[in-house]
Amino acid sequence: MRSATVGQHGSVGLRFWWRTFEGVQDLFAEGHGEEGGPDDPLPVKTYRELPRHVLPEPARRIGDARWSFEAFRDAHPQGIPTLDVLDQRALSALLYWTYGIGRIELGPHAVWPYHRMVASARCFHPVELYVWLARPAGELPAGCYHYNPAHHSVTLLREGGVPHAVRIGAGVRAEAGLLVASAWFRKTAFRYRDYAYRLCAQEAGMTVGNALLTGAALGLRGRVHYRFHDEVVNRALGLDGREETAFAVLDLAPAGEAAPAQARVASSQQPCLPCELPHIQPVHVQTDRTSDGTWSGLTALDLTARLAGPGAAVAPDDFRLPVEASGPDGVLGLAGPEPGAGGMDLAAALRARDSGGRMFLPDARPVAFARLASALRYALEPVSSDHTEAPCRPLVGAYVLVLGTDGASPGLYRLAAGMEPPALLRLPARDWRAVVGMLCDRTPAVNAAKAGAVVFLTADRLAGDRWFGARGYRVLHQEAGIVAQRVSVLAAAAGLSARITNGYHDGMVRDLIGLDAAQVPVFTLIVGRRRPTAQYEPELIW
Repeated sequence: MRSATVGQHGSVGLRFWWRTFEGVQDLFAEGHGEEGGPDDPLPVKTYRELPRHVLPEPARRIGDARWSFEAFRDAHPQGIPTLDVLDQRALSALLYWTYGIGRIELGPHAVWPYHRMVASARCFHPVELYVWLARPAGELPAGCYHYNPAHHSVTLLREGGVPHAVRIGAGVRAEAGLLVASAWFRKTAFRYRDYAYRLCAQEAGMTVGNALLTGAALGLRGRVHYRFHDEVVNRALGLDGREETAFAVLDLAPAGEAAPAQARVASSQQPCLPCELPHIQPVHVQTDRTSDGTWSGLTALDLTARLAGPGAAVAPDDFRLPVEASGPDGVLGLAGPEPGAGGMDLAAALRARDSGGRMFLPDARPVAFARLASALRYALEPVSSDHTEAPCRPLVGAYVLVLGTDGASPGLYRLAAGMEPPALLRLPARDWRAVVGMLCDRTPAVNAAKAGAVVFLTADRLAGDRWFGARGYRVLHQEAGIVAQRVSVLAAAAGLSARITNGYHDGMVRDLIGLDAAQVPVFTLIVGRRRPTAQYEPELIW
């Protein structure tokens, strides 16, 4: 199947896939904006003249990093944390460890000084995080709030529990409340133009993935909703739906209860859901005045992707997720000794998580395979989402190019999620040297040749377009983002850095893995041990 057939002459969504992968060099040749001037978008969205509540100091330790994984919970059924009440302290920890500022880089070369709990291209952090409390949390009334990580505070946008229109429009139960991750396109598009849509979708997925990790450590279970009534959710949050729009809704419930199920109501019972919500226009500070016509392709795709409510369950098999069978050349099991429940604190892992520094030259010493196994073991664990009623594995494939790793022969492997225990299955007859050279050439700030491993996450764009339409682009990038955040955090817990890069030739990676044109490598993570650098990045101490 030729890539031109898949992209240039396909649907709106498939044409955008082609433009940001096969046609990315032409896209970049159209030009990009400059950063570092006085009219850059603010690094943190700031509202004016609205009630703001400073949150308590976030807990320094919050629980094990692995509680969100089904296999880990099954192995430790007696220790699963449960949060009965989402009070102010729990809310503080949830928001801070999901998307707060963890490190501040200081010094004359600190171009991108504010580092949050998820990686972001040039630290633009285009995702905005909103929380809707179903009930009061201490002094905070029930209502919808925006999280300001610079001041660790929340701004009240709308008072009252989660409205009927939002519950039905998003298909949520909202026992404890909702988290909503939006994309404020301007924060990245002023620099990257239409390509910003890919970066926003990736970061939205990583943020949702981090919220699942954090919520589970605190005792909350979450269900991810990618398909919802866009007009209802955007109107509820006071978003214009063009400059900023909701990307994902996370339904929260106590971990002791069953994961929230999809709330479905016949269409005859929802004649005009947006009409039920009073219109609000909260004012926030804007500095950049670049016309959004500069990224008109991004806007056109996003408007085409709009929905009027939750969709039907999907068939994961349609995404050609690999059948688990032993490879002919060997199996590397990922099970092994690991700390028991409570032995891998999520807060410590998030503080340690980094991308290897501005110039990532990994330590030349081989990485112990046990460390790599720890980073990958839970990567493809099931996620509770609106794809299916029961949790299902992310709709992506994962391939690992093992390079400098003790205990594993160099070569390309597939991560087998359905095996017990999970394993890497070696793919035979793969000459990977040209791909490593390409990665070094395309992203000179990262020396991939010195890495312990390179992880490729792939998605079937044809299946995404068939099931989700134009929304498939952002849904599949978010699915991959959840997996990328898991790998990044568990790598940090194992003493490794994981650098996410989009600087690769997708055709070469596709050929290496043996994929057809419908399947696209949407994420690359360079995993290795960071060398000491001159960067001064003190932790943000509360």
